[in-house]
Amino acid sequence: MRVALLACLGLWWLQVLAQESPLQWLRRAHQAESTLAVAGTRIVELKVGRRLQRIEERFWRQGTRAERIEILAPPARQGEVLLLHEGRWVVYRPHTNEAYELPHSPLSGIQLLQRAIQLLQASKLQAKMLPETRIAGRRCVALHLSTTHATSSPTPPKRPPFPLAVALWIDKETGLLLRQEVQLHSGAPILRAEIVQLELNPRLPPKLFALPAGVVVRPLVGDYKTVDEAQRVVPFPIRTPTYVPPQTVLERVLVRRRPFQTTPVVILHYRSPQGRFSLVQAYQTRILHSWRPRKSHERLNTLFWREGNYAFGLIGDLPQAELERIAESLKRATL
Repeated sequence: MRVALLACLGLWWLQVLAQESPLQWLRRAHQAESTLAVAGTRIVELKVGRRLQRIEERFWRQGTRAERIEILAPPARQGEVLLLHEGRWVVYRPHTNEAYELPHSPLSGIQLLQRAIQLLQASKLQAKMLPETRIAGRRCVALHLSTTHATSSPTPPKRPPFPLAVALWIDKETGLLLRQEVQLHSGAPILRAEIVQLELNPRLPPKLFALPAGVVVRPLVGDYKTVDEAQRVVPFPIRTPTYVPPQTVLERVLVRRRPFQTTPVVILHYRSPQGRFSLVQAYQTRILHSWRPRKSHERLNTLFWREGNYAFGLIGDLPQAELERIAESLKRATL
């Protein structure tokens, strides 16, 4: 009996020693994500309050060299393409034959893994193995990574530049990331991405990662000195007020594009002895809904209105009466 017990304990210890550590799994995942050719379908979800944003996408990836993502749902974005093109991410809209450069890359599993490996080696990250599960019909190991550390110090150490919590599900056979959940900070929504269909070693022709001939990639942000310079890249007439305070100078004209909007937003930045102000304008032929900037401007005076297909906004530290006078001159100019 004693010999049998010792044998069982020995086998148990061999199994424990044979298990890969979280660091080893992270390294395997980083290697797989960096080198393997894969294709498939995944679901991306982001819950903000009671609102759930859900995107279904088809993807093709050749390690770190090339990647293509096509949006399948929601219907409003169906057909849009995100493309890793010549070392930069662009969004391509086939129905308008337009492409725009993205200012920020999509969430990269490779970058997340690389940072996690560095922090875990420096003992600045906690890693815990979770129960195995199956995703897309494949066996996975699961890891939970956290930057939170129990401490009795009244001044806890500064948290390293890494999401507050990350959960990763790694394919046991290939090392690929099949699911990830990321929470950037306390109270932030959790971003979930899960592969629901996976194809290993697909044939990926180079043209899959190339833009069609003749498509020019436009920047999402343009900075110009004059209205005339900006007008060359804006498809609608840029409106300017007929009245501004004395000695007002136009400092610059900013053209902002969002990848999924047909027309840009134009922002004219002015400086006067009384203060600074900005004129924002957008143009759309469809019905315009209520329009406000995403961020509030509690210390600034604001004014928003519509004229036909135009939406206008004035924001600045000028007196409200001056903003209203500028707005009236602009309204008369658009009649």
